[in-house]
Amino acid sequence: MKMIVLLLAMGTLNMGVGVHAATNPTHETWKGNPHQRRIPARIGGTVANGEGQPLEGATIQVKGTNRSTTSGSGGVFSIDAEPAQVLVVSYVGYTTREEPVGNRTELRIVLSLQVGEAEQVVVTALGIARRSKALTYNVQELKGEEVNRVKDANFVNSLAGKVAGVTINSSSSGIGGSSRVVMRGAKSLFGNNNALYVVDGVPLPNLNTTQPSDVFQGAGVTGDGISNINPEDIASVSVLTGPAAAALYGSQAANGVVLVTTKKGAAGKLSLNVTNQTSFFSPFVMPQFQNTYGSDPQSYSSWGAKLDQPSSYDPKDFFQTGTNTTNTISLSTGTNNNQTYLSAGAVNAKGIIPNNKLTRYNFSVRNTSSFLDDKISLDLGLIYVNATEQNMLAQGQYFNPLIPVYLFPRGDDIERYKLYERYNVARNFKTQFWPFGDQGFQMQNPYWITNRDIFENKKDRYLVSSAVKYAITDWLNITGRARLDKNSTVGEKRYAASTSGLFASAAGAYYKTITTTSQLYSDVLLTASKNINQDLSLNATVGASILDTKYNLDSYGGNLLSVPNLFSFANVNSALATATQDAYHDQTQAVFATAQLGYRNMIFLDATGRSDWSSALVNTTAKSIFYPSIGLSGVVSDLLKLRSPVLSFVKVRGSYSEVGNAPQRFVSIATYPIIGGFPVTSSYLPATSLQPERTKSYEAGINLRFLRNKINLDVTAYKSSTFNQLFNPALAPSTGYSSFYVNAGQVDNKGIEAALGFNGKIAGILDWNSGLTFTLNRNKIIQLLSSYTDKNTLQTVSADSLSMGGTGSYMMALVKGGSIGDIYVTSLKTDEHGLINVGLQTQTVIADPNTYIKAGNSNPRYNIGFRNAFSWNNFGLAFLLNARIGGVGVSVTQAIMDRFGVSATTAQARDAGGVIVNGYKIPSDSYYAVTGGGVAGVGSLYTYSATNVRLGEASLSYTFPASLFQDKIKSISLSAIGRNLFMFYNKAPFDPESTANTGTYYQGIDYFMQPSLRSIGFGASVQF
Repeated sequence: MKMIVLLLAMGTLNMGVGVHAATNPTHETWKGNPHQRRIPARIGGTVANGEGQPLEGATIQVKGTNRSTTSGSGGVFSIDAEPAQVLVVSYVGYTTREEPVGNRTELRIVLSLQVGEAEQVVVTALGIARRSKALTYNVQELKGEEVNRVKDANFVNSLAGKVAGVTINSSSSGIGGSSRVVMRGAKSLFGNNNALYVVDGVPLPNLNTTQPSDVFQGAGVTGDGISNINPEDIASVSVLTGPAAAALYGSQAANGVVLVTTKKGAAGKLSLNVTNQTSFFSPFVMPQFQNTYGSDPQSYSSWGAKLDQPSSYDPKDFFQTGTNTTNTISLSTGTNNNQTYLSAGAVNAKGIIPNNKLTRYNFSVRNTSSFLDDKISLDLGLIYVNATEQNMLAQGQYFNPLIPVYLFPRGDDIERYKLYERYNVARNFKTQFWPFGDQGFQMQNPYWITNRDIFENKKDRYLVSSAVKYAITDWLNITGRARLDKNSTVGEKRYAASTSGLFASAAGAYYKTITTTSQLYSDVLLTASKNINQDLSLNATVGASILDTKYNLDSYGGNLLSVPNLFSFANVNSALATATQDAYHDQTQAVFATAQLGYRNMIFLDATGRSDWSSALVNTTAKSIFYPSIGLSGVVSDLLKLRSPVLSFVKVRGSYSEVGNAPQRFVSIATYPIIGGFPVTSSYLPATSLQPERTKSYEAGINLRFLRNKINLDVTAYKSSTFNQLFNPALAPSTGYSSFYVNAGQVDNKGIEAALGFNGKIAGILDWNSGLTFTLNRNKIIQLLSSYTDKNTLQTVSADSLSMGGTGSYMMALVKGGSIGDIYVTSLKTDEHGLINVGLQTQTVIADPNTYIKAGNSNPRYNIGFRNAFSWNNFGLAFLLNARIGGVGVSVTQAIMDRFGVSATTAQARDAGGVIVNGYKIPSDSYYAVTGGGVAGVGSLYTYSATNVRLGEASLSYTFPASLFQDKIKSISLSAIGRNLFMFYNKAPFDPESTANTGTYYQGIDYFMQPSLRSIGFGASVQF
């Protein structure tokens, strides 16, 4: 009986094995002796990289068999293997690893990254991971640690000098301000030229705010949308500089893409990270002042006699030491089928101008999970941002404390005015103390401005996202994604009683603005990745998306009526109040496809196509817009079978693409805004034949690797032409319309972007990672508005030049044959011989405010970045040198300082007995009264080279080994950090890399801009 039971049991086991082999997709055909075969056990595990990030799609094979599987969401896999067998784990871009099974049933396999071109994987458009070897266009990627080495409140500023083909300028509004990011030159004359930001494959809404564009505005500005992101949540940043790389984003892609990939949880042991960076700020570049000449009584100018003792007044003393403390705690945990990442971050900062503050709190949670034997994966995420900005200042006359601080008379004592308010008996409360008046610059007591005129912005932002992926087969999957991004900003302006009468009544003024932006994005992608045969491979994605954006603005405010300093709508003078409402609803529907055909892993052909149906095209003949691209690359080193130890890898590539900007909303429909309770009776002529702006781009490049991939060189040359610029010329009132829209114009850009890198050891002990980036762009306006006759009104219009605004002595103008960014300035009157006119009686020069001459262009001719990172044992040293070559800037600040006699230049002229003009000396005070006169002086005399070279970043770190803590703490790292540490070369009296306006125009102009910031601090990181 026992023998029968034993035989039945053995039969059952054999049947079980047979059924398992027949139904398990990872089965093998046994080739050995059947009596020697052991029963495989189910082995589970995860595959991750060295940073703990899961690797989805890794191949796991039982060595010596044809049994294999791939890792699913979260890097999770399962496979049948025997204890004596070995798993071979491979993933494109990482070193293949062999892992013995042994008696384990749960494995955690960590793959190390390959640095060679043939293995590297980068994230491209729509969040698709692609092998760098197969790319037909240029993509540059930075890891999260490079972004976070020396943090900035706006992480985009940390990219400056590290990416070729990109010009990045930080806002002069200080900590948390906006950034200007232009890739391969400005293309649109009237549209947006800033890059598109994308997080995890999904575009972010354009949250750029109104920028100062004259000499008055600049107080109370706010940061842009991307400045809300917590840098610690960033796993990597991919920069798609060329239209071919970004073409899948269609009408949003004309200006390139900054693609951010955020962190996910990892399976295995719980990991907890706590980081801190604390920085201290001081002004980096300031004008030079004099303190040897005083002021006459009752005069705000410092044109008095030479002082017996130099004045102790230093405008730099007005600034406080700014601070920025950034703390983040993040947690990563998970199982094979479920991983979670949590983080919380806080930024508490104050600027160098008193009472300028920034607080920001970031919370994020992301969960990834897989079901049904990894056939279904789910990715859910939530990001919440709460931020408060107070008294951010970029430039301008209004509410700018720097004007009275810089111009303060050297014969007076600033201590008298630090008590900025005094008790007013007549009004029974304290009012502003400032006996000097506004001096024509709306000047107030600087301490009153910072303490009693308050600009505050409070922001709440939610980003809720979900993605589900279903593996139809091992080579075909479908993904659906959705994200809701909702941003709400409440801006308040509170002007205390006795503020300048231009801004407030005797009781004060109060304004409140509420703006909300809500963007819903969803798409579906069908992706195939298959080897067609031994020679051909196919990677393809087809999909559709919808982008729906809603914007609302409600604003109300005005002078206070009766109760001083009661900032409430009930106290606003409703008869004179200003009420504003604005709203729009945009929607873009799209279908797109991308396919890459590979031949023997050596030749790759790329093609993409996208069609956009934009709501801005309603009532036009262009119902949709199609954007194609095509690219070809070949790995020459494989084709020619090069096996040189010197030249390791050679790839050549080329591509063509068409992208564009969607037209301005509403231009195809006549609108009649209501002003003062009555509708405007005249409107523009609806543009029914409007065509969208279009950019056609070509690029060619070569990728070289030397000395077994220790040295890499990537060079790309490109040319683009942008057509169908949107002009809005005025019409004669007799036509019944105020203006009309017409497509015209062409702007060309061409240039070179190059990156040279080294990754190796020195003397076998010192690790050295180095990168050199080079950017060259040349911009040319080929055509503006040539002679055009409107068929409806029969009016002919033309334009070979256009003024884009300025200060009076400075103007940005568009001229046929010129470039976007050209600066024109006024000069002094000259005679027929070219000599400066000097009045015989007045002994002074004469300004010529009506004649403009070209001073140069605000854009650099070249950008160079040189970064290095050294590590030895547990020590690390890194630094970045930034160089901008070429371009010009105009300093109105310097002109007005000269006029008031507070600049070092005026003291030197007085010491020399006057200013030399035409070889003769003339009185300094009368000369500078003209050159620095008016609103902005004489521009040609205050134009400076924008060339500068600086030590942009530096850090020194030490990581304590885990053995010191008995492996209870994984690591502790301490670092000393700094930004803008030293300026090696700069001839301008301001920082040329700082800008008051992050748009296309009003660049290269300094009108009492807030100085850029030098920071020195420390950082600490603990990982449990």
